[in-house]
Amino acid sequence: MVAHSSFRKLAGTIFATVLVLVATIPTKTESQQNQQPVDLNKLADDYFTPLIATGRVKAAAVIVGDKQRTIFSKCYGPVDLERTVWRAASVSKVITAIAVMQLVEQGKVALDTDVNRYLKSFQIPAAFGQPITLRQLLEHRSGLDDRFVGDGFRTGDQPPMQTVMRHFLPRRVYAPNEVEFYSNYGYALIGAVIEDVSGQRFEDYVASNVLRPLQMNRSSFAQPLPQDLATAIAPGNWWYQHSSPAGGLSTTANDLTRLLIATMQQDPGLISPASFQTMTPPQDAPSGLKHRLGYWTGRDYGQQLIGASGDAGSFHTVLAAIPNQSLGFVVLISGNGGGAAWGFYSRFLEAEFKSFPSQTAPPRERLQTKAGEFEASGRFAGLYRTVRYPHYDLSKTFILLDLTRVTVERDGALRFRGARWIRTGPLQFGKEDGSETVSFKESDGGRIQFLGDTDERIQWYESGYANIVFYFLFTIFFAAAAWRSKRALRWICVLALLHSVGWFALVLITGPENLIFGLPLPLKAVLWIGTAAPLLAIAGIYLAWRHKTPLAIAAAVVLTCYVPFVFYWNLHA
Repeated sequence: MVAHSSFRKLAGTIFATVLVLVATIPTKTESQQNQQPVDLNKLADDYFTPLIATGRVKAAAVIVGDKQRTIFSKCYGPVDLERTVWRAASVSKVITAIAVMQLVEQGKVALDTDVNRYLKSFQIPAAFGQPITLRQLLEHRSGLDDRFVGDGFRTGDQPPMQTVMRHFLPRRVYAPNEVEFYSNYGYALIGAVIEDVSGQRFEDYVASNVLRPLQMNRSSFAQPLPQDLATAIAPGNWWYQHSSPAGGLSTTANDLTRLLIATMQQDPGLISPASFQTMTPPQDAPSGLKHRLGYWTGRDYGQQLIGASGDAGSFHTVLAAIPNQSLGFVVLISGNGGGAAWGFYSRFLEAEFKSFPSQTAPPRERLQTKAGEFEASGRFAGLYRTVRYPHYDLSKTFILLDLTRVTVERDGALRFRGARWIRTGPLQFGKEDGSETVSFKESDGGRIQFLGDTDERIQWYESGYANIVFYFLFTIFFAAAAWRSKRALRWICVLALLHSVGWFALVLITGPENLIFGLPLPLKAVLWIGTAAPLLAIAGIYLAWRHKTPLAIAAAVVLTCYVPFVFYWNLHA
């Protein structure tokens, strides 16, 4: 009886334990049970195989991982995961930002202090009555201009960032925090701060304090690359970048995966979780990505995202983490167009989350216009253009066709970017379906100046379309005047025609993308004519006053109008 009683007690204890264990096993929801696991191999093959076959992509690597390990990886083309070195482009900014946060934690810099306090070899000139801070530089909100022409190189050594910025410090074109003006040279300035504070070259500091702790042992900011890395580069148009902290990282697919996992883990061996959270605050907007400190954050397919991306010549990279799902991926591509990397980003998120429970949120209420909105909305109508371009070099011409036209409909709704927008506040509008919001910004005089954080209002005569018409009118007139006029006026018009036709032809021959390596000598010579355009106009005015012929007077007027055209588009040396 005693044995039997003991057995019953033991059996009861075991049964109770089993019940507790069963009760504590997490159960899947119906939506999760119906969701089939994604076949990552098929997803990647279906996407990349045709791109490789058509030659649009020369090589690609894709890795999917969780917080601990790689769960899928594959290469396409003559590359491998461990040895092949890629240009990481603007993903470099994450490493630079982590280095800054380390210095913040050590008390050597502060995010909201004037960076001039940390710069020893040069100072940023005062402007707008406000200093520039590290936070503003990291978030692309400093208002510092960018540089394209001459930023790239293929041979020679990379100077220290102190030297680069001392010689090529861009002007400040906007007040701090006024707009989001994506500036590689803003990050180059951060590199100079790191050098002045640490006493080390930028590439040496990040190698010791960020890359090695992450075990990114085949990654480097050195330009040119060490020999063991230089002999293993991925196929593509390989070049280096003087604004190294913004885009100078060379890395492998496996090394970038280590950065991805550290991002999802908020690796305390690198910086504190609090610093990671400062770098990557979540977004409240239902969709869209926004630059933060090195990373971008946002929402897509119902998920909070943390990531980084970049393009450098034929190299395109996307790194994206979905922390709430303990999932992330890295895509590296060499080929034509960065759209291929973003195409896989969309393909992956759609496959993983199109039927995820968070997608079944109740539909948003459609916004409605109010009576009398037509007149109030009229002040927002006009032409807007991105602020993201170098304002003081020839590459400004690259944004000729960038234009957002905002119009007002009869009920007072605005129409732009292919959608109707309804007014929800004095300067705020929401997309009609409730999926997105945007705010306009006023100048001190009350005039609408910016659309959101990234587009500036312009006049009709500043638009690319109007200036294309101006260009052809100038060129046709100079050709006709050179043919019909005589003596001095003919030579003036010939020089103007040589400039008008010459800069455009030489840019096409050189290849606009190759201007990153600097201006070829013939193009420099032609642009010097543009520098002399005011003298040509003065000479034309003198000849018109002297001869008073219709052709001379017309030439003086056209040459005078040509001067602002030349200097607005930086068509001068």
